[in-house]
Amino acid sequence: MKHLALALGILAVSGGSALAAGSPFDGTWKLNVEKSKFTGGTMTYTKTAHGYRYSNGATVSYAFGTDGKDYPAIADRTTAWTPAGEGAWDTVTKANGKVLSKGHRSLSADGKTLTVSTTINRNDGTTTDETDVYSRVSGAKGLAGEWRDTKVEGGDDTMTISTPAAGKFMIDDPADKETITGSTNGAPAKIMSPTAPPGLMVSYQAAGRSKWETTTTIKGKVYAKGAMAVSPDGKVLTQTSWIPGKEAEKSISVYDRQ
Repeated sequence: MKHLALALGILAVSGGSALAAGSPFDGTWKLNVEKSKFTGGTMTYTKTAHGYRYSNGATVSYAFGTDGKDYPAIADRTTAWTPAGEGAWDTVTKANGKVLSKGHRSLSADGKTLTVSTTINRNDGTTTDETDVYSRVSGAKGLAGEWRDTKVEGGDDTMTISTPAAGKFMIDDPADKETITGSTNGAPAKIMSPTAPPGLMVSYQAAGRSKWETTTTIKGKVYAKGAMAVSPDGKVLTQTSWIPGKEAEKSISVYDRQ
């Protein structure tokens, strides 16, 4: 989902409960959207001579026009915005020319609400829909201004984790065909996926038997920090993530053991 939210994972194994004796993380986990918290994040659009500049206020900033052309965004991603009526735009996100998602953004009549509806193309051939509703924080009218995410609908995720040896892990996100194999000693591990940006890495540092701290980087630049923790009863995995410099805007993904 949020994606850079960056829900990451590897190796599908059957019967999560059968693996529980090895590590609290072992098993298959399904996202519980109702228990999760994806709201509270902020972003800013600034008007420029040729369109707008997007910023998440810390690690991501790029300029784009609203002429339907592809503009460089983060890493190998491009974004294209096409006007779709008064205060509305159709958008397309690509990676090396491959369409990753299509969206529609629209402003409310009073200019206080921005609704973003997105269809995401997954690597297994399926799609998933998500709607984010943003409330204006600053700015008088139009797209320009700061916006805060206040409502999220849709989105689903399932990942499987296994620990084949002490200090080792494997994670699998089958829908996105994302796999990670590494060690829980903080060493960066490459995220293997057909659409992973070049240089995308994540490190997992064990902070006890039931908690791993994470750092996500692209070509050495830190884009996200986080932590994964399993509840004492072993039934819930909570993944918390945040953008460095914006620790107050944490995203919380809650997974139930399957």
